[in-house]
Amino acid sequence: MKRLLYGLFALAFAPAVFASGAGSVPSMNTRSPHDDAVQYYNSGERRLEKLTKMHDEMKAATDPQKAADLQKKIGKGLESAAADFQRATQNDPNLFQAWSELGFTLRKLGKYSESLDAYNRALSIEAGFSPAIEYRAEAYLGLNQLDDVKAAYMLLFAGDRPRADVLMVSMKSWIADRRANPNGLDAAKLDEFAKWIEQRQTITGQTTSVTTADANTFRSW
Repeated sequence: MKRLLYGLFALAFAPAVFASGAGSVPSMNTRSPHDDAVQYYNSGERRLEKLTKMHDEMKAATDPQKAADLQKKIGKGLESAAADFQRATQNDPNLFQAWSELGFTLRKLGKYSESLDAYNRALSIEAGFSPAIEYRAEAYLGLNQLDDVKAAYMLLFAGDRPRADVLMVSMKSWIADRRANPNGLDAAKLDEFAKWIEQRQTITGQTTSVTTADANTFRSW
């Protein structure tokens, strides 16, 4: 996601980039809880930008020790980012972007149930916020809640096709992971879900990669 402007309650789904030049930070006399929330949100976004690059470096690493070290740094970075987004929501409980990003960091930390709570809070404020819909669907995958994943995909397909395509890629990757490690999922349910994915791909004519997604809009992890 992009960063937010100070002093503005974000109504648009694609927030404006925060201008970080001299004089852009409001003085202490004019700061509001919302301004503080935006500051924490932007801090969390900066952390995630660095972590995304670190994640890509980890995936490309051929040295197992280097990959392990990067993974450890990513985990610590996610905890720091989660703390920033948590503070943002405490200062402005209506900042739905912060709730969504809190959900993202918690999900990446493996805290699926907690991430669902954050995504649900974001969507209770802005029901059509498609990043939270897609991210929440990935949390559903982590919890093997496949009917909820299907519903999210259909909702995105109708309203935000590029994000539906992103979710499709995640679903296919999840199928491969569950083939190797079922994680308590019944084989018949896995096969049924895989068949549903194939049917959806046939209907949409989608390829195995996301060709419609803007690299600056969607994270690589």
